[in-house]
Amino acid sequence: MKKSIKRFGCLALSAVSAMSVLSGCKGKGGENGTQTYNTETRAMVFATDALDGNFNPFFATSATDTNIAAVTQVGMLTTDAKGNPKYGMDVPTVVRDYKQTMRDGNDEITQDPEAASKENGGTTEYEFIIKNGMKFSDGKDLTIRDVLFNLYVYLDPYYMGSATIYSTDIVGLKAYRLQDASALDNSDEADDMFAADATQRIMDMLNYLDPEDGQPALTEQVEKDIEKVKELFLEEVPSDWALCAGTQESYKDEYTFTEDWEIYYFNEGLIQVQYTQGKADRDENGKYITSLDVEGNELRANIEEARNDAAKINAIMAREGCTEEEAKEYAVKEFAINNVYESNIAINDSIADVIRYWQTGSKIREELIAEERSNYYKEQFEANGGKQVVESVSGITVGKTDKDFSGKSLGDTHDVLKIKINGVDPKAIWNFAFSVAPMHYYSNEEAIATTPYGVKFSDKEFFDTVLQDPQKNGLPVGAGVYKASNEKGSSDVTKDNFYRNNWVYFERNTFFETMGDASIHNANIKYLRYKVVGSDKILNALQAEDIDFGEPQATVNNLNEIGKYDYLNSKDYTTNGYGYVGINPKFVPDIEVRQAIMKAMNTASIVTNYYTESLADVIYRPMSTLSWAYPTGCTEYESIAYTTTKSEIEELVESAHWTKADANSVYMKDGKPLKITFTIAGETTDHPAYEMFQDAAKFLNSCGFDISVTTDITALKKLATGGLAVWAAAWSSTVDPDMYQVYHKDSKATSIKNWGYDTIFADNKQFGYEQSIINELSVKIEEGRQTLDEATRKAIYADALDLVMELAVELPTYQRNDLVVYNNKVIDEMTLNQNPSANEGVYDRLWEVNYN
Repeated sequence: MKKSIKRFGCLALSAVSAMSVLSGCKGKGGENGTQTYNTETRAMVFATDALDGNFNPFFATSATDTNIAAVTQVGMLTTDAKGNPKYGMDVPTVVRDYKQTMRDGNDEITQDPEAASKENGGTTEYEFIIKNGMKFSDGKDLTIRDVLFNLYVYLDPYYMGSATIYSTDIVGLKAYRLQDASALDNSDEADDMFAADATQRIMDMLNYLDPEDGQPALTEQVEKDIEKVKELFLEEVPSDWALCAGTQESYKDEYTFTEDWEIYYFNEGLIQVQYTQGKADRDENGKYITSLDVEGNELRANIEEARNDAAKINAIMAREGCTEEEAKEYAVKEFAINNVYESNIAINDSIADVIRYWQTGSKIREELIAEERSNYYKEQFEANGGKQVVESVSGITVGKTDKDFSGKSLGDTHDVLKIKINGVDPKAIWNFAFSVAPMHYYSNEEAIATTPYGVKFSDKEFFDTVLQDPQKNGLPVGAGVYKASNEKGSSDVTKDNFYRNNWVYFERNTFFETMGDASIHNANIKYLRYKVVGSDKILNALQAEDIDFGEPQATVNNLNEIGKYDYLNSKDYTTNGYGYVGINPKFVPDIEVRQAIMKAMNTASIVTNYYTESLADVIYRPMSTLSWAYPTGCTEYESIAYTTTKSEIEELVESAHWTKADANSVYMKDGKPLKITFTIAGETTDHPAYEMFQDAAKFLNSCGFDISVTTDITALKKLATGGLAVWAAAWSSTVDPDMYQVYHKDSKATSIKNWGYDTIFADNKQFGYEQSIINELSVKIEEGRQTLDEATRKAIYADALDLVMELAVELPTYQRNDLVVYNNKVIDEMTLNQNPSANEGVYDRLWEVNYN
């Protein structure tokens, strides 16, 4: 059940809901007055929702960034229309042939999954014959070394991306990750120990900074860790400015903010909404009155002083080579960032709040876990003469063959990757379908020369500065249909001209034809572009013939509008994904309050008011209804079932010790109001959940909440770090319903940050109940991987999905259709998939798409 991040490869294009628009220049007149389009000069341009700009295939997190990276990548495997593994010489995959063999406890081949189960000492071996002659887009060979490099990146203990190959029970993986040759495959993961040690160090800091019964002595370790917190916080506050800059449009309906620094201060807590007798103050236009409007507030005066500091301005102009006006804005930014930093580290109580409530809290935990892990491995290596104790995973081996798995001659010798796992695991094959990115680009000469697989084991510097070098994050390289280019289509490509001014540039990969037989050829259309386009602007662009393809929302109104134009064709099919509302316990720690918020959401209104029952369905569990594992006949989960009864909401909130002065007041607790922002990703209100959010906010506010609804073009970036309180978004799901990536406590995916797992496991007192749910949920997820029987798995996942609902962090809202629209005057529709589905989309065979 892989969500928010997709498999890389040609077919990843088919399922990306964020993809919207393609455009290009008009064609020339042809014979009989028809237009012709030159495939060598006219660009086909896909539009996309907002991009974070991280196109690294190992670390991209948002669906939009992942889709950009996918254009440049090829996977080990892909899927057919029915969701089965697909490979071979007529498919652009790294694998030519594949075989899966189960063995019982006596190492005898068996067809019985029970005999091959882990409990009975069984194993499953996956064998992949790797194609010969493949090349990356830069002309360098794609070989078994590249396959192993990718595999060992994903299996490294320091890997923090969204892929979860490390969760597969590969024989010898525990020994490798623990660097203990004697460790058994059922050994406890060392990360549990590292996390416990890190949590204790955080508690030691909090006990010193915010003691309950007298301040303990300041130890050297606590002092060192506090300094690290300050260092990380100094990194966080400038990044927050980047998220706030230019977002005035998102605040215009509720606030009077007109400058970046005002929004920045508001988001960082230096500006607060004012309350009178427990009720938020508003001006004559209905906008919030904030502390910035209170007489005697010096924030504006301080900003103006910074803006007009002549010496400072002159110094900035000299340093940055900018104009005086630009220098003034830079001075404001610099002053504001420094002010936020200083105001939050001035006293111990404030530093404690930074650890508890800021992103720095998650970062320091990651840093301390990494430090504890590094110390552990250092001891292991020193005991082994400074060398890595276990250099490889024993269950991963490489062989040779000149025959395929049916015994037919291949004509020459091919490498064979073999991966043996303990027992059976229905998800394993999809974990082994990873894309193969080039080792020579993503690693470096030192690592390639000194390590077996081009990966420095659990090396923070290697993972942070080599694999995630800014150039590599911004400029993907692979063996996909297209390669990164720039506006001029030249070879002089950098991250800055690959994605520039809301455009992403690609050109044909002339080595793509090496990925298979004659049916795999280079792309018909040389240039491909993506443009960042708001979803509400897609239809207009289609109608104006400024674009070739688009994916507007599948609504009746849109379908009717499309039908007015004979040059627009459309195809729709059920999305393998679903819409949801997320609530992060980091910002809404009381489970009762999270339940109250969910009870105010009328998810049926999305289907009724935005889609129709023919184009979307209400769902009640967080899983795509396309999955065979979606629970049959499930209904609303009782503790969060929709209600319009105020007393139900009030009883829940008050049970969490929130109080209000009277019926018309806002709930207060520890001197703070129950104020929460509901965020719609993007800059437009044309969103399925917008009206539902508005209705829920109105109802909750009548009960004593202070809810505001906003759009936010930077929402995807904030979700990547767990930075939103309540938001509406959509997941895309993979073929297998495995829930590890999104919900297991040991997952490294960004979704875990949005569910507040770091916050939950750092506070037994506040989150003891949530900890018990997550622990039980994680066990269920593991059980779901230990059998191939669908009925058994379905029952396990039904229980697991109920636990997600009990946790009250995710409310599933709807299952919709995808709608793909294209200009049939431009695009030769016979080069598109005539029967698209969630597994094989309209332009999955992107290289075959052509103009009329």
